[in-house]
Amino acid sequence: MRSFILLLKIQLLGLFGINKALHADPKKAKRLLALGALAVLAIVAVAVVYSGGVAVGLVSLGLAEAVPLVAVLAGSVMGAVAAFLKANGVLFSFKDYDLVLSLPVPQVSVIMSRIASLYAMSAGFGLLVMVPAFVVYAGAVPVGAVAVIGMVTALLLAPLLPLSIAMVLAALIAAVSARFRHANILVVLLSMLTVVGIVAGSFALSGQQGDRAALSALGAQLSEQISSFYPPAAWATSAIVQGDLLSLATFAAVSLVAALVLIVVLTRVFVPVNELLKSTRPHRVFSFDAADGECTGADARARSPFKALLVKEARMLVATPIYFMNSCIGYVLVLVAAIAAVVARVLGMLDLSALPSELSLMVGTFLPWAVAFGIGISSTTAPSVSLEGSARWLMLTAPVPARTVLGAKAALNLLLAVPTIVVGGVLLAIAFPSDAVSVIALFVVPLSLALFATFAGLALDARHPRYDWTTVYEPVKRGLPVFGVVMGGMVVVALGIAATVMLGLAASLAYAVVVGVASFVLYGGTQRKGLAA
Repeated sequence: MRSFILLLKIQLLGLFGINKALHADPKKAKRLLALGALAVLAIVAVAVVYSGGVAVGLVSLGLAEAVPLVAVLAGSVMGAVAAFLKANGVLFSFKDYDLVLSLPVPQVSVIMSRIASLYAMSAGFGLLVMVPAFVVYAGAVPVGAVAVIGMVTALLLAPLLPLSIAMVLAALIAAVSARFRHANILVVLLSMLTVVGIVAGSFALSGQQGDRAALSALGAQLSEQISSFYPPAAWATSAIVQGDLLSLATFAAVSLVAALVLIVVLTRVFVPVNELLKSTRPHRVFSFDAADGECTGADARARSPFKALLVKEARMLVATPIYFMNSCIGYVLVLVAAIAAVVARVLGMLDLSALPSELSLMVGTFLPWAVAFGIGISSTTAPSVSLEGSARWLMLTAPVPARTVLGAKAALNLLLAVPTIVVGGVLLAIAFPSDAVSVIALFVVPLSLALFATFAGLALDARHPRYDWTTVYEPVKRGLPVFGVVMGGMVVVALGIAATVMLGLAASLAYAVVVGVASFVLYGGTQRKGLAA
């Protein structure tokens, strides 16, 4: 038990790089804790507003009994998805595998500590979603002792079954990926489909907002479908709403049995899967002549170092699901929202003529900054230098100047951002017809944020790289450059909205141009400084 507690402590402290900072640089640890606290407060505020808002909406429609059902399902699924994305790096393919297995501790303690850290993360996501919803429900409906016990039980046990399924699925994918080069693409596609489904569902609900009776009926229908699709959520809801102790016992038993099965399965497959992943060798060798492998003749001469590096960056992005989702989720959301807006417009679900004229003008005025927000929080460059890791010597000793390496990393993000802006801007201009200045802003404003996210992320990571990570999750999710780009993008957008409110859209266009030019200047400075060893 002592070894489990010590390993779990290391895992939890390592979630945000606190453990290393405490021992290497106490001052840096304090700064890290302060930044982490700000990030946590921001996430909690957003979660409380969104989850509480959805719960209040359901109560206002007379669907108070659906609040616990939706909360339990959403909290369970969100936590499971987050743990699934993090499993490859915590349970499998972590760089210090040999060191960890050589420690004088039972193997089961290693496995349990890593499962427990993933459970803690899943439970954290569940708390963010479920607690605000339960508070709204308790304020709208009288609750008894059994309901309170049911809520507490749901908070503690709801993540277990989805987490177990996600971890077993992650183990299967890890085993398959040892022999199948493109297994990670499947993870990326599944994650994208999940996001698309959530956004599409939100638009489907918002499309009925003019008809209260229809929306109430739709909510009741969705509640029935959720109960059929995921019975544990229905059992927890019966305990909370109806005080059904048998349903509560069933929910607890199924959740705990799932956790036990997870422990048994991972205990058996942990070493074999990791050994299989370690024994796998790359099928091809990277070269500046042909990133696809060994080429000769005209094909080898045709590919420039820049193109080879660009292909290498693209492959790293696609082959790393957590990197792809964290860096490109904004692009996905912009495209999905733009397509949904056009569909809603065609089907007559989006009628701006029903709004007052001043509100209609506001839609066109602030829409560019809404798109810019999605673009500004997306950056493949922010962790791109750190991701070179222990192989950074290839990047640093390559027979090409640093500006070529940096240019390839920047080009990848722009190749993703610019088409997203063009396609999304055209679709939104169709869905929300407006004046010429607003249409121009739909392209110029997001482009300025794309330049900011690209070049600011590259500058931060090139100057402060973190090569000593043990899992990809560290530079992608917890790196200072990523945090700086996201927070910086939010600040730029907030200032742009303020400029729009006070000085008008034309002034905000000028502000966007200044941001874009300043980003180019920053990129020039990054090229001159080169790469940090």
